[in-house]
This record gives sequence, C-alpha cells and structure tokens, in this order.
Amino acid sequence: MEQERVLIKHSVTGRMLVNSTEGVSYTFDQQGGLTLITLCGVSAEKGQAVVELKSELNVFRFEEPEAGPAIKHWYYVGDNPVNYDSSSRCLKITVQSEIEYRPDQYWK
Repeated sequence: MEQERVLIKHSVTGRMLVNSTEGVSYTFDQQGGLTLITLCGVSAEKGQAVVELKSELNVFRFEEPEAGPAIKHWYYVGDNPVNYDSSSRCLKITVQSEIEYRPDQYWK
C-alpha cells in the first residue's frame, strides 16, 4: 500500500509548519499552468504562520510506496497566492512549478 504525505516548511530555518500526517487532508488541483494545493484541518496558528512566511516556503509531497523507493516532489510558490480561511480551517497555496526526484538515485 502506497502512503503519501505533504509537508510545508520554512525554507530559511527548516521549521515544520504543516505536516499532513497530523490530521490534515489535502487536494491538488491543476489550474492551467498552476496547481492549487488545499490543506484542510490546519490550525489558525499554523495557517497564519504559513501566510506570514509565504515568500519563504518549501512545499513537499512524498510518495512512499510499500515496495519501492520514495519519490519526492518539491513545489515552488514564488509570488503566487497563499491564503488561510479560519472558518473552514483550510490553507490554499498556489504553486507554479514542481520538481520531482527520487532520493535513492542520489544516495546509494
């Protein structure tokens, strides 16, 4: 069974801001050349921290198949919108590009 998780970190300090394994659901929706990532179940404190640090975010998605190496996806936010809605507890991050790589191809 394949597992997947999404992490949002502060790129300067490496501080973990949001981890989908902590009760956060997420979706990825293609919108032309951009992707809208919606994460729900995010506390107001974490949502506001992400918005405040929107120009310094690292957004990752890890695919972790049961019988195979992990695949890591890094998403670039750039100047795209990052919004948090406290009533729905949803964080919306628009990303403009993705880099996919397999760590096992670099560290043997």
